[in-house]
Amino acid sequence: MSNGAVASARGYLAGPSGLGAWFSSRDHKRVGMMYLGWTMGVLLLGLLFQLLMVIRSVGGMGEDPAIIFRAITYDRLLLVFLFLAPVIPVTLGYFLLPLQIGARNMALPGLSIWSLRFYAAGLVFLLASYVFGAVACGWTLATPLSLTAPGSFTPLFLGLALVGLSWLQTGVNIILTVNTGRDEDMGFFDMPLMTWGVYLGGYLLAAMGILLAVIVLYLAAGRAVGHGPFGPGSDPLAWLGYFWFVTRPAAYFAVIPAVGVIFSVVEGISRKRTPGYRWVVGAMITLLAVGVSTWGIHLGPWGQAPQTTFVFSVLSVLVVIPAAVLGYFLLATLYRGAVACAAPTTFTVAFLLHAGIAVSISLFLASPAPGAYLGATMFATAQLNYILWGCVLAALLAGLNFWWPKMTGHTLNQAVGRFGGFLYLLGVNLMFIPQLILGARGVPADMGPFAEGATGLGETSGLGMLFLFFGLMTVVSNFIGSLVCDKPVADNPWGAEGREWLVSSPPPAGNFD
Repeated sequence: MSNGAVASARGYLAGPSGLGAWFSSRDHKRVGMMYLGWTMGVLLLGLLFQLLMVIRSVGGMGEDPAIIFRAITYDRLLLVFLFLAPVIPVTLGYFLLPLQIGARNMALPGLSIWSLRFYAAGLVFLLASYVFGAVACGWTLATPLSLTAPGSFTPLFLGLALVGLSWLQTGVNIILTVNTGRDEDMGFFDMPLMTWGVYLGGYLLAAMGILLAVIVLYLAAGRAVGHGPFGPGSDPLAWLGYFWFVTRPAAYFAVIPAVGVIFSVVEGISRKRTPGYRWVVGAMITLLAVGVSTWGIHLGPWGQAPQTTFVFSVLSVLVVIPAAVLGYFLLATLYRGAVACAAPTTFTVAFLLHAGIAVSISLFLASPAPGAYLGATMFATAQLNYILWGCVLAALLAGLNFWWPKMTGHTLNQAVGRFGGFLYLLGVNLMFIPQLILGARGVPADMGPFAEGATGLGETSGLGMLFLFFGLMTVVSNFIGSLVCDKPVADNPWGAEGREWLVSSPPPAGNFD
């Protein structure tokens, strides 16, 4: 029997089996794999809600708009708070972070499993809200509509608060693990770039997680007792200000770990270390700092003072500088590297393309005059979708295709992976470019399904969703198919550097024991 097959038999997967054993495990690798299952379930739910909107945009589902308003509300709540923000730290982060820094486990193993339990409970409460009285007031929960609209708001608020506490636990665990669990010979500037991305994202997860839980509970109190900072008599901009202060960084503590993943993948597939390592780390820190300070750009179309909007516009434009630095060093790493023609490469190309589109869109939204018009339209919706479906999901799939042999001890079919990546790339752009056109025409944010005269665009978006769906199903089928294949895999099939490649595939329960 090969070394890979022997390692597979004695890895962490050979431990206690059964749902109870997995759901009580404190092994960071098992927690990461369970999180992968939960987040993929959320992604599937998001696809189903997107399908409802596409069907409506091509003239289906009759004339009842409430179905679509509910779909829009829950689609965004699920995909932003339970997928976009946490997915890379809780999947690849939990699984790989201790391996990359030479630790046996996360600093607080108990907190790892409790973060998953809070996440699962939050998802259950959100779905219970949909089943027992779906809310249709929009995913921003803008006041005073969220205080008076019908619907099962109590489980919705409780679910979001639990998700925020899950963010907090994950962020604290990541920060402590990096600060206290590194090998003695590993300084901060010896860490892999993926570790840096997850580490920086951990600070935002912790800070914004507790803030999300607090403001949601205050909003719940305002609905229950009729007063408070977000009560019926409060300024609607007060809630929107806090909401975007939490949600705007969500894009950044999703994108920055995604950038770290892409850099690590690019180093592996090109067999080349990133030039300008410290420049990359500095650009990630700068992107984090400047990005968080741009939260008020979303309030321009809703009555914010023009002088304040101008300040946020200037800060938003500055985001382009660290983004350009990161793009330059990504391309520099690929340049003259021995780039593998493999599935991770396809998803890396998708990430670069979609990130470029998202940054270009941000320039329009950051400009005071165009932004005042486009910021409240489908144009802004398209940017969020490009970040969610185009950047974060592309980085996740690139990382999974790259580290799957290490995570499971099984090898993937690269031709199938590349084909799935091509369908995904085509689907994302066919699905969301029509949203940019609708936004330029003045269609309000998230209201694409109700746009008059947009049947052709709706059909194009529907075709894109089919490509996206079949692309993702191809990728998932490749993952599942690899698990039933007994073909052994080497411990380091990419010839990559990094401590995670020094252990067997899959890793043993104690990592470096």
